[in-house]
Amino acid sequence: MDKAQGNHASDVDGSTPPKPLGIAITFVAVIVLVVVVGLLLSMQGYHAPMGTELARPVGTAVVDGVRVPHVSLTMATFPDAAGTSHGVDVHPGGNPSWPTYGFTNQFQVPAHAMVTVTITQYDSGGSLNNPWFATVQGTIGNVAVIDGHAVHSIDPNATAHTFTVRGVAGVDPGFFLNVPLPAVGGNDQSDNGPHHTVVFSFVSGSKGLYAWNCEYPCGTGVAGFGGPMGTFGYMSGFIHVV
Repeated sequence: MDKAQGNHASDVDGSTPPKPLGIAITFVAVIVLVVVVGLLLSMQGYHAPMGTELARPVGTAVVDGVRVPHVSLTMATFPDAAGTSHGVDVHPGGNPSWPTYGFTNQFQVPAHAMVTVTITQYDSGGSLNNPWFATVQGTIGNVAVIDGHAVHSIDPNATAHTFTVRGVAGVDPGFFLNVPLPAVGGNDQSDNGPHHTVVFSFVSGSKGLYAWNCEYPCGTGVAGFGGPMGTFGYMSGFIHVV
């Protein structure tokens, strides 16, 4: 009798050993949870705070002897994300004194098209950590038109922001765009406040997702890369090429 009872004993505390089916169910549940959390985080990361601006068709253009679709985008840089411009909030729930791009941080353009961008720049600035980002790169002719004057670079010590675009991993690795935006005196983003108008054109890459960001340390904290620099939707975003 003692021997039989001993054969049924699992361990010293009398607990039943876990069954393979229970372990498998637990493992699957954990995997499902991880996937769901990952999807939720991904959706959050790709959410456009103010929607996605679709490029406006303006006809066709000839680039390097090839006729391509021609579209346009408009955007602005503001010194105060909690402010307004022309009666519109520049960023929903924006933090006071945080600079931001507006009125959205996500854009959609067709693949292999000429994209003309107009940026109205209202912000002050300072010195770039890397003066290399003061040069215009990846635009047609590596040129930008600032207040009516064509330039290839600006003063790296008087830069407000940059509009710098790269393909995400696995998407058109050769694509790169960088346009520096000159600073203005003061931080007046009123409708008729001091500003620079920066216009440039580039040829969009292959279909896929492209990330853009600012390379000027315009945030808070260590080295100026906290706050709006480290918070999605202020100094970073995406271009959807379709």
